[in-house]
Amino acid sequence: MKISTRKLFAVALAVVTFGAAGFASAHHSFAMFDRSQEVVMNDMEVVRWAFNSPHVALYARDSDGQVWAFEGAAPASLVTRAPAMNGFTFQPGDMVDIIHCPLVDGRSGGAVGIVIKDGEWYGPNDGGCGAGGHRDAWRDWVSKGYMSLAEAMEAGEEMP
Repeated sequence: MKISTRKLFAVALAVVTFGAAGFASAHHSFAMFDRSQEVVMNDMEVVRWAFNSPHVALYARDSDGQVWAFEGAAPASLVTRAPAMNGFTFQPGDMVDIIHCPLVDGRSGGAVGIVIKDGEWYGPNDGGCGAGGHRDAWRDWVSKGYMSLAEAMEAGEEMP
C-alpha cells in the first residue's frame, strides 16, 4: 500500500490540530473555581500584581495577614477594557476590594471577577468568574452591603 505525501501531511495536520485543541481546552478549564459563588473581600492590601501571560495574577493580603492568589484574564485583553489595565494598575500597598469566585479546594484564592480601587471598578476577569460580567448588579449589591452572590439572591435580588 502506497501512502502519498499529501495524505500523510493531512493526517499529521489533523493530529496536531486536534491535539492543540485538546491542550487549549484543558488550559482554559475553570474546574478549579466555584463559579456558583461570588464573594466580596474588603480592605485587601495588594502584595503583587503579575501582569504576565497567559493570565494575570493578583496577590493580596487580608486583615489577618493571609495572602490570597487570584487569577484573571490575559494581559492583552485588559489593555482594551474600560478602565484599561497595565502592569502598574495595582501596586504593592494599594488597598482594594475584590469580588471573586473561590477555589473549590478551599485554599486562599480564586478567579478574580472585579477589583475596586479608589472607587474605580476594574474587570480583570476571564471566564473563571462571572462577577465581572454583571458589574452593574454588583455596584448596586455592594452599596447595599451584600458580601456574596448568595446573600444578594437570598435577599430577593435579581440576576442580570
